[in-house]
Formats: sequence, C-alpha cells, structure tokens
Amino acid sequence: PIAYLPWGALEWHSHHAPVGLDGMQALGQCRALATATGGVVLPAVYVGTDTIKPFKGFPHTVEHRAETVRALCREFLEGLADEQFRVVVIVTGHCGGGHVDALRETVEAFAAERTDIGVLLVPSFEPTQETYPSNHAALGETSYQLLFDPEPVDLGRLPEGREPTLDEDGVWGESPRAATAEAGAAILALFVERTVPTIRLLLDRSLA
Repeated sequence: PIAYLPWGALEWHSHHAPVGLDGMQALGQCRALATATGGVVLPAVYVGTDTIKPFKGFPHTVEHRAETVRALCREFLEGLADEQFRVVVIVTGHCGGGHVDALRETVEAFAAERTDIGVLLVPSFEPTQETYPSNHAALGETSYQLLFDPEPVDLGRLPEGREPTLDEDGVWGESPRAATAEAGAAILALFVERTVPTIRLLLDRSLA
C-alpha cells in the first residue's frame, strides 16, 4: 500500500561525485525505507528547480521551473492515488529551498484535498539535521554515494593543497575528503529510524 518516489535533479556535484547524486541518494533512502515498511520503490525523478546553476553559475546542471516541479509532483500524486496506493512518500535528494518549497506546497495542497491517502515529503537530510546536516557534495552526500553506488566517486579529483569551497568547487558543508560508506550507513540508519514511525502512522490512518 506504500509508494516511494525518489526525487532528484541533474545537478553538478563538484569534481568528485556524479551529476545524478541527488536521485541516487533518494533512491537508496527509499529502498531502505521500503525494506523496513514494505512498499514499492519507483524510479527516481530527475526534475529539479533552485539548483546550483542559477545560484553559482556552474555548468553540467539542468534547471527546471518551479511550476514544472509542482505540476509533475501533482500528476504523480494523482496517478499513484488512482493506482490505489494508501500512502505516498516522496524523498527528495535535491534540497534547494525553492525546490523543497515547490514539492511541499504541492504535497500539502493534495493532502488537504484527499483524506483517503497519506502523503509525506522527506528532504534527504531533514530527519538527521541535528547530527548530519544538509550539505552539497560534501561529507554527507558523498558518504551516501559511497554507500549506495561508489563507482562514480573519485575523491582524488578534489583540489590539491586546499579544502574545496562552494564558490570554487560547488562543495557546501564539511569536506568530503573523509567520506566513507560506513559514514553513509550511519546516516542512513538514523534517517530510517526517524522516518519510519511517521510512515507507519500515515498507513494506520489511511487504513482505519
């Protein structure tokens, strides 16, 4: 009865990590949640607004309008409700403020209209913010990538002789040099622990 929808963006993640990191991260998180609760994990959606491209001008990024994100989110919610899912969980690995706002506004509006289905938006680092804060291509995201799919990560491509920065390298947060799959697993365990109770509560309500 639960559908998990991973959401990402085609966005540059510095020299060392893949353009598709956000979607890969959200997909891995959705799979972990589905393992804990049961459910269907859909393919990742790569449509993001408020990316690093207009923010800092970096290439290798596709920026979409907020209206596009809202419309697509609405159509997914309507389509999944039509397929008789009782709970829809959107995990967004891309967490630009405008992007999260577009998804959240759509989810909240849909939830106000449809009391027969539970809907939840989870930005990747929101449940773990106090311990593992939001970041971009930094320690947290890189550790997740090393856990879920290490092949496209090359820490050797980080700049030599200095720590990577947002303005020069698109890295926001703690240096990714210390990223490990083990750190990714620790973040994921806390993410699942803090997210699953809300999902189960939504499911109980929808089945009542």
